[in-house]
Amino acid sequence: MESLLRQLSICNELIAQGPACPVGNIAWLNEFCATFLDFASELKAHLPEIAPRWGAPEGGNNIEVETIFLCLTQVVTCITQLERTINIESKFGHETTPMTRLHFLDRIDWCVRRIYVSLSQLDLHQESGAADNLEDHTFVELMDLALDHLEAFMEGLGNTTSNFLYIEEENDTNDACQLGSIINHIVRHALAFANVALEADKKALSELCETLLTECATFLEGSAELNPGHRKLEALSLERALYGLETFLNEALLHLIFASLVELENTPINRLRHALQEQESESGLTEKLVLDFDTNMDRIQQIGVLAIAFSQDVKTKTIVRSCLASLESLDACIVPALQSSALHHADILEHHFNDEMLIFRNLIHDIIDSRSLVNNYLDMLAESLHIHIAAKSVPREYLLIVQMGSVLAEHFRLPVNYSALSDDGKRVHKDLILILRECLAAVSLATPVDPKRIVKRLKILYSVLAKLRDVIDKNVHDSVFNLSSRRQITNATRTLLRSCKSKSKRQRSFVKQSQDSVVPDPHNYTSSIANSISNDGDLISFQLTEILRIN
Repeated sequence: MESLLRQLSICNELIAQGPACPVGNIAWLNEFCATFLDFASELKAHLPEIAPRWGAPEGGNNIEVETIFLCLTQVVTCITQLERTINIESKFGHETTPMTRLHFLDRIDWCVRRIYVSLSQLDLHQESGAADNLEDHTFVELMDLALDHLEAFMEGLGNTTSNFLYIEEENDTNDACQLGSIINHIVRHALAFANVALEADKKALSELCETLLTECATFLEGSAELNPGHRKLEALSLERALYGLETFLNEALLHLIFASLVELENTPINRLRHALQEQESESGLTEKLVLDFDTNMDRIQQIGVLAIAFSQDVKTKTIVRSCLASLESLDACIVPALQSSALHHADILEHHFNDEMLIFRNLIHDIIDSRSLVNNYLDMLAESLHIHIAAKSVPREYLLIVQMGSVLAEHFRLPVNYSALSDDGKRVHKDLILILRECLAAVSLATPVDPKRIVKRLKILYSVLAKLRDVIDKNVHDSVFNLSSRRQITNATRTLLRSCKSKSKRQRSFVKQSQDSVVPDPHNYTSSIANSISNDGDLISFQLTEILRIN
């Protein structure tokens, strides 16, 4: 541990030299990279000793280890952008990017210091032991804890008499209090998501949270009840409320993913930059664009938080966290940068933003279950058709729902999703792309189009998507019907993420149902971006995947 902390101190000293280094001098960055790589390699070798319970089935997650992984990823990300900054400085002079250099140096410095703190905490935990803190648990982990409590309680009911039940209830007061605390934390997570959810979903989420709290209070207040039958009914009602909240939250999350990704397409960062620099004369347009950008960034953060919660792959969780950290750090400075006259500073931050958003989008599409995404869009398309046909809407009013269909096209553009389709699925996918293009052209034309023709095409789109859903369902038919009735109920509640090796005992249909799912290397997502970055060959390459791989 002392050796690791000493190497981190050297890294801090090297970073402190960064602002004063001559223009275009990359030698100090190479020296930092060499020292940091030595530290990361030694950390990998000693991690089983530093955090012996991390990754073990009985040990659960360790927030300090996850923080270290996040900071490692962030340091590598910032080094890449810092190298790009130095290369631009060598061409145009130091005065072009001083704010950019400081931005990335400050982030690296914070990460190195945070790693130091986390290592110190791990050392203390080894000596004193760490208490389990509900604040550190994700939404999914809290759901599993609550359901485990109820499952154990109902199993106990089947093996006891009324008199013995009373004694057990008295002895299990602490467990009941813990269950109440777990439910409260679940509601906090749900309400945090409801704050950024679509307006149509906010009220239902709030009502489901109220129902859950009511059922929890009823269950806890009935702890002195002597009748096992009544207690079981109360436990089942609470379990149903938990599943109800989780099911609706997953559906609302998919709604939000469609809306947020469409917003990113409609208001790309370069459009915001143009509006800020040109100070467009339309009243309130710039302010509205900035407000919409901030709102969408809040939504992206919540989407990422829940994606992390549902994912059980360490590398996937770490990279999503890193994307969210980068976007959060950019959120505070990118709008002022786009407004400023510092052209290169704005260019680098915009490039960094687009890089991180591309990685984030690809990871979300890799995580999302294709069948759930198609089903969710079919529901929205059917509802939209019903509303617009009744209201006799004009073509432009169909634009949003058609743009959401483009999210599906983006989803299947990812090789891991397209390759999962059968031959029939790939043929239907071609039809989907064609009809989506027709629909988008019809609703985007400046020349008026007969609404009946648009409705006809949207109905064809629905039919094609229904065929695609049926093909996907056929591929997973056997695995779904081989599950027990209880697992079928559990599967129905989790509809976003791909099925991967999970520490939870419960299957999640939120995850893709491939039994041997492997999260692809995120570096593949950005190979084209990485190739476009100028490299002089003198910066030490980082193999982050190797650093983080735990043998």
